[in-house]
Amino acid sequence: MKVGFTPKFDLNAPLDLLLIPVVQDRVLENPLSARIDRALGGIITQMSEQENFKGKAGQNLNFNTLGRIGAKRVCLLGIGERSKLSAEAYRRAGGRGADWVRKYRAAGVTVACRVPKGGRLSVGELAGALIEGLSLGLYRFDKYKSKENGEPHYPGPEEVSIFLCDARGAAVRGPLEALEAVAHRALLVAEGVITARELVNEIPEVMKPQKLAEMAVQLSTGIRGLSCRILDEREMAAEKMGAALAVGRGSENPPRFIELLYKPEGVPPDKEIFVMVGKGVTFDSGGLNLKPGESMVTMKMDMSGAAAVISAMTTIARLELPLRCAALVASVENMPSGRSYRPDDVVRAMNGITIEVGNTDAEGRLTLADALSWAIHKLGAGRIIDLATLTGACVVGLGPTTAGVFGNDRKWLSMVLEAAQEAGEKCCNLPLDQDMLDDIKSEIADVKNIGATRWGGAITAALFLQKFVKDTSWVHVDIAGPSWADKKRHYEPIGGTGYGVRTLVRLAERLAAEKIK
Repeated sequence: MKVGFTPKFDLNAPLDLLLIPVVQDRVLENPLSARIDRALGGIITQMSEQENFKGKAGQNLNFNTLGRIGAKRVCLLGIGERSKLSAEAYRRAGGRGADWVRKYRAAGVTVACRVPKGGRLSVGELAGALIEGLSLGLYRFDKYKSKENGEPHYPGPEEVSIFLCDARGAAVRGPLEALEAVAHRALLVAEGVITARELVNEIPEVMKPQKLAEMAVQLSTGIRGLSCRILDEREMAAEKMGAALAVGRGSENPPRFIELLYKPEGVPPDKEIFVMVGKGVTFDSGGLNLKPGESMVTMKMDMSGAAAVISAMTTIARLELPLRCAALVASVENMPSGRSYRPDDVVRAMNGITIEVGNTDAEGRLTLADALSWAIHKLGAGRIIDLATLTGACVVGLGPTTAGVFGNDRKWLSMVLEAAQEAGEKCCNLPLDQDMLDDIKSEIADVKNIGATRWGGAITAALFLQKFVKDTSWVHVDIAGPSWADKKRHYEPIGGTGYGVRTLVRLAERLAAEKIK
């Protein structure tokens, strides 16, 4: 999708669809909607009364202009109360705009937006959010459909023009280069999220550990400063990754370890490295502790953390951020067979810690144990963040749209939470309650992979991971809820959401800015 900024709002310019975000209870205070209302004989006034359209968040008012202005159709997108406007409000408006773009299979689209005076948002933040929402809202995973509602595949609009104005309807003045940089970043970030969605949505028959590794190589090829290393099962055994190997043992598809390294020019090699770790279970049947059939559906999404860190890594490198960083994934398939690891087994992680297996369906933390150990012992990580679809307990506690966040360093934890808020990805800080350590105590090994009771499962999982990071600044993000959408939400269609990519990129930008200072 090509995006450009226009310095003029031409009511007679031919296009398929005109999108206008409007503030609640101020629909005709917007100079753009007021101008269209006058040109079309009060149609917005009349339809707003008939449809009870106030501009509330989530409301839309859509109509055909019957050729009386250049746009064939106009859609007003309610963004809510002025006092509550945020980047996310504009991102969601962009997502709803994308629904109309798809419905009318528009080729030429203009988004005309008034910039609120004295608001908390900069022009760049507003424009970037609109572009992200529009781009993300257009995505669909339809590669296995022979046809789409009996119609040919819709590739999206050829071009989207954006017009930003003040309260008088005059174009907002500012350097075009800055706005173009905003669009470039927004499109790259959206592309990263879509890449993660594609990886998650691919069917498990295709997306096996070997395939995920191949995709990591493919996505990183040709990007300056970015390299990819893949370890097969023999090399993983040589590195003593006994925890991840145990999980993958029951599958005919052998595990792979993925290491993406970004070393930008001009950044001294002695600078500490920021490491992102993602859970990469390409399909989770539960192993010998087999899941019920209904719980196994959607378990292709158990590598959402891996998809997020791989996609974020390529986006960070494409943005050419001056920051040394790495992405790590121990990718396995958890399947039952005569070779599967068993409850009561004891496995040894890369760092030497022994783990009693209490349940083979608590497998993700075993794979993360080896990846976190690699981050510490091989890369000398300065700061670590891991993303994992780790526990149903987190979804029970926070619902399907919010991630749980744990950390051992208050400053690092605060930075992650702020980056998530800026990126528009919901999360909630949960306690790393040391009083619950006894729940994962083992009588025969150093630690047990599951808690002794049903209580606080997200917390005991985080406490388990903490044992593998020592004193390194570390944050764990349980994305079991928001990584998958069972129904369409704003700019997220059903399926993988790509949760975490936007937060990781924003976090890297903050770290890069911190290093420059």
